[in-house]
Amino acid sequence: MRMSARKGPSNSFKKLGSNSTQFSALSRLECLNRLRNINGVLSVDWSNRLSANRSCHVVLFHFRFPKEACASYEQQYVLHSIAESLHIRISERFNDTDTFQIETDSIVTVFYGTTRDKIASFMHTLKPVLKWENIRCQVIIAVGTQPVRYNELGAAYQQVQEMAKQANLTEETQVIDKLKTTPPLLLSPKHEQALSSFLQSGNPEGAMQMVSQLIDHFVKSKAAIQAYRHLANLTAAKVWVKLEPLHLEAEEAETVYSIIKQLYECGTIQDYLNTFAELFEHVAAFIKDAQQHQDPIASLVMDILNTRYSQDLSLAYLSQLLTMSPAYLSVFIKEKTGANFSDHLNEIRIRKAKELLVVTEMSIQDISMQVGYANITSFNRMFKKQIGISPGEYRKQQISQIHKVK
Repeated sequence: MRMSARKGPSNSFKKLGSNSTQFSALSRLECLNRLRNINGVLSVDWSNRLSANRSCHVVLFHFRFPKEACASYEQQYVLHSIAESLHIRISERFNDTDTFQIETDSIVTVFYGTTRDKIASFMHTLKPVLKWENIRCQVIIAVGTQPVRYNELGAAYQQVQEMAKQANLTEETQVIDKLKTTPPLLLSPKHEQALSSFLQSGNPEGAMQMVSQLIDHFVKSKAAIQAYRHLANLTAAKVWVKLEPLHLEAEEAETVYSIIKQLYECGTIQDYLNTFAELFEHVAAFIKDAQQHQDPIASLVMDILNTRYSQDLSLAYLSQLLTMSPAYLSVFIKEKTGANFSDHLNEIRIRKAKELLVVTEMSIQDISMQVGYANITSFNRMFKKQIGISPGEYRKQQISQIHKVK
C-alpha cells in the first residue's frame, strides 16, 4: 500500500505509509503498539503476520522546532507534509518499509529485507532534502544499531530515542548511526553553588552571565542535547527550592511553571538564552519583593540557615553569633517568620535534599550527610514526615515527571 499525496492530518494512529504487501492496516497498528511498548488492543495477535525469523531495522526521524517557528497545529501540518515526502523517497529506494508518525514530533520507519549499511548511507543523502524552506526545523535521524525481531521493536524504539539525544543543538540535520557512551557535560559544584547564590540574592544578571558562559562552553564542546536538558533540570530544581519558602500566589507560581515548561521546549541556543533570561527576571522580582517585607534580623537568620544548613547549627550557636539569649531568639524567630528554629532548619535541609535527589546521582546516604544529617535514619524519617514519601520514592517520582514534560 502506497500513501497518496494528500494534504491534512492522517488517520487516528498516524500511519503515514507502507510499501509492504505483507502488512494489513491492523497489523501496522499492532506494529505501532509494539514500537511504543503498548500492549496490543486487538483481540487477534497480528504479530504472526511476520515470520519469527524475519528481522527489521528501526529509524527515528525526530523534529525540533524553534519556539517561535509556528503554532502547534501548523507544526503538525509541516510534519505531515515532510512525512509524505519522506515516505515517497524511501519507497523509491527500498521495497519493504512501514512509516508511522509515532509522536507529535517523531516519525519512525521500519525497514525489512535490507542491510543497516544501506539504510545509514541512504539517510545521509536525505540531509539536503530535509531542509524546510518556510519553517526552521532541526531534524535528527537515528539509525538503530542492529537488526531486531518483531517482538524487539519496543527496545529498538527506545534505543533510537536515546541515540537522538546524542545530537548537537544545531539547526542542521544530523544523522546519528552510532550509540555513544560519552557521559553528558555536567555542572561543577562551583557552578551549582554560584547559580544558587545568584538566585538567592535576586541577581538575574549574575545568573544569566553564568548560564551564558556554560552554554557557550556547551557550544564550543559540541555538547549533546542532554547537556542542555541537564542544565534546564538543575535550574528548575534550584528555582523551586528558592521560591518554595516564599509561598507564591497561584498566578505567580503558574507563571514560573509556564516558563520552566518552555525550557523543555527550546529548540535552539537562542531559545535557551531567552527563556533562562525570562525565568531569572521573574525569580529575582519575587525574591526581592519578599526581602523588602522581611525584618532585617530575621532575614539575617534565614540567610545563615540557607547558607550553612549542612553544618552542626544550633539555637545556642546562633544566639551567641547574634548576641541574643537563646530564649529571646527562639521567640523572635517564631514571631517574625511563623515557625521555630528547628522547623526552619529541617525544612531547608529537606528542600536541599529534594534538589540533590533530582539533579544528582548521589546515594541517599551521601545526600543525608551533605544536607546536615549525620544519621540516615533521622534523615529518612524527617523526609517522609515533610514530603509524605521516602527519598527513593521521591527521586523516582520526580524523574518520571521530568521525562513526561519533555
